[in-house]
Amino acid sequence: MSDSQDDIYSDDPADTPTIPAKRKLSAILASLTLLIGGTYFVQTTLASNISINSGQIEFGQGATVTTACTGSSTLTVTPSASFVNASGSGSHYFSSFTVSNIPNTCYGVDFTIKAYGNSGNTPLSIFNTNSTNAVIYDNGGTFIAGAGGTGLTVSSSSGSFTATFASPVALATAVFKLTLESGPHTASTYNVGDVGPGGGIIFYKDLAGFSCGPTFSSTGSPSGGLCNYLEVAPSTWITPADSTTVLLNPRNDTVQISGVRLDPTTVYDAADVGLGYKNSLAFRADYRAIANTGIRYIRDYNGGSLSDWYLPDSTELNILVYWSKGLTPVLNTRCSSSAAIINGNFNSSYYYYSSSQTGSSPFSAYIQAFSNGGVTTNQWSDAGMRVRPIRAF
Repeated sequence: MSDSQDDIYSDDPADTPTIPAKRKLSAILASLTLLIGGTYFVQTTLASNISINSGQIEFGQGATVTTACTGSSTLTVTPSASFVNASGSGSHYFSSFTVSNIPNTCYGVDFTIKAYGNSGNTPLSIFNTNSTNAVIYDNGGTFIAGAGGTGLTVSSSSGSFTATFASPVALATAVFKLTLESGPHTASTYNVGDVGPGGGIIFYKDLAGFSCGPTFSSTGSPSGGLCNYLEVAPSTWITPADSTTVLLNPRNDTVQISGVRLDPTTVYDAADVGLGYKNSLAFRADYRAIANTGIRYIRDYNGGSLSDWYLPDSTELNILVYWSKGLTPVLNTRCSSSAAIINGNFNSSYYYYSSSQTGSSPFSAYIQAFSNGGVTTNQWSDAGMRVRPIRAF
């Protein structure tokens, strides 16, 4: 079980000794350096980088930091550790943090905290087994868990919040640096069927998160972490509505598109959710000079003034077929239902392209019908197919 930081493991709780509330840990707050936020943050995002390694201050004491939304004000960040009992032993874990002195100029932003070890730039998992980002949304002075916040409890007061991990996983002795970032809010309350940021419809939700972005990585989302949602463009994304046939490759190449994964391990693979963006960038690079390619139309689409729309891979397209029929997706299984299309307004008379190339014929792709979920392969140059953009965030 998880106890407060002034508890220790004992076979006889009645004899538990009293110890100081603050514990000396090898990870100690020491210096503060201001850094510009990463590639996927807007330019106004500022990250405060707190090193915890000199032995001068203890967990439980605060360090002052500045983020983009605070102006001349400084925030106080106070990390805390808790002791988690185990049979005959136990360990201290980085279990919570408090941020205080938050001005009203931060209304509407997300605060994101990450923890790092003594070397390297890969954030540590800090809760929920593999969650590396703890996101807190400043909703007009009331603080709530943000995107990916399952397992994160937030207590809010005036200009301050404390976020506590239900299942902390980073040993306190392993944490040498924290970063606190302020950035644009990513809604965490979307449900399947809601209108998304791009004006499309949310058709897939995974609060545990999945790899995404141009590098198909765990830091690929617009806020620098995992993605939690897939959004599909409306049928009116192109005129006339979802009826214009556009080609992927009018040159009918007989070689693999550079950078696109060839013949996925299986046509449908849960691990491939989010892969379509990386595939689409590779297609767009190969066919950027050709005006009438489907991938160009998709990559030029900017619903919601967003530029990260892409052609779904075969797994994402299969999820779309499930959603179009109002069914819960089974990620590793083809949707073979012939139920009526009730979502998305897809044309049941046509197959739709994915961005997953096939191994036996690298100038072909997996395509899927929304009428009955049927899957086959087809050459990129076939004018009888359709495409529909999606995005991950």
